[in-house]
Amino acid sequence: MAMKFWVTAPFFYPDMSRPWSDLLNDMLSIVDAAEDLGFEGITINENQFQNYVANPSALTFAAVAAARTKRLRIVPGVVVLPAYNPLLIASEISLLDHLAPGRVGVGVARGGSRYTLDRIGVNPAEARAMYEESLEIIRRLWVEDEVEYDGKYFSFPSTTLVPKPATKPHPDLWVASQSVDGARKVGQQGLNLITAPNYGSFEPHGDFEALLQSYNDAVAESGRPRGEVMALRHTWVGRTEAEATRYFDDFVNEYNYYMSLVKGEGTTGSREERLAARGLGEKRDREFVTAGRMKPEQYRFSTEDLYEKYADPVLTTPDRMIERFKGYEKLGVDHLACLVAVGMPIEAVIENMEMMAKEVLPAFR
Repeated sequence: MAMKFWVTAPFFYPDMSRPWSDLLNDMLSIVDAAEDLGFEGITINENQFQNYVANPSALTFAAVAAARTKRLRIVPGVVVLPAYNPLLIASEISLLDHLAPGRVGVGVARGGSRYTLDRIGVNPAEARAMYEESLEIIRRLWVEDEVEYDGKYFSFPSTTLVPKPATKPHPDLWVASQSVDGARKVGQQGLNLITAPNYGSFEPHGDFEALLQSYNDAVAESGRPRGEVMALRHTWVGRTEAEATRYFDDFVNEYNYYMSLVKGEGTTGSREERLAARGLGEKRDREFVTAGRMKPEQYRFSTEDLYEKYADPVLTTPDRMIERFKGYEKLGVDHLACLVAVGMPIEAVIENMEMMAKEVLPAFR
């Protein structure tokens, strides 16, 4: 089956002098364009209290996207499960599934940064265990009539989800992981994997292949059916290499915001270190975010030999983009989510989506 192309609504908000409502309208424009241009679906980022991802509710935005589309698949996420009560998350996804039957999924994770968890009273050291309990509860609520649970973090008497999801057995569940151990666990469970290995972008060649291999090996060892794989890539297509790197500085800036968010949670050293599970990171306050504005890191990169040096970002001509993504298709990637809105004007984003739809997507039909 041919690889399907998605697009991401990242809610990246570096210029906070703009009204946030303008950013919201930009993201809605991406939804509309994805629907009209033939992209398979849209993923919706979520994070709180800072301007790297300035969207407090992927589920709410997903409901709006569902109401204004007819065929587009919609995946809010990743939703950080330790930040929520699993009964409520299961209920809200069921509602979304009735708004757009068969088109809704959800991406879940333990959390990519401790910043939000610190502010809502969740101990980052317990996030993994909380996530495991929450995921078990959600999966049971979707398919069982009566569920009672007595865990370390969540306990409740016999409870029935009303309504149950419209899609049977349940909406698509995507588990986010950037580490070899995490991808292996997703594979062992027979679940779908959504991944962007390494830290944000500027990813050396070979990291993604190693991560995907750990997932595939775990699936083979488990004997379960293989789930699907979605890869996130920063993309920009141009008629020439110079045109494709026109907004290179915006991609670097977005990377520096991300690296600031995860500072202290790992290293970008060897491949083994890059693909290891993250640590807890640093607890930081005003020197990191002031009035919602993050202080980005200051890494620098060159456009020279960008395609040869890095697997991501993929800022290149249509033929080379097709070449890169045909390789992913052969590796077993089922869906590719394009992150195209990292600070450039929304008109340029939509124009680039149009060019991808005309010059790249047909090669995968």
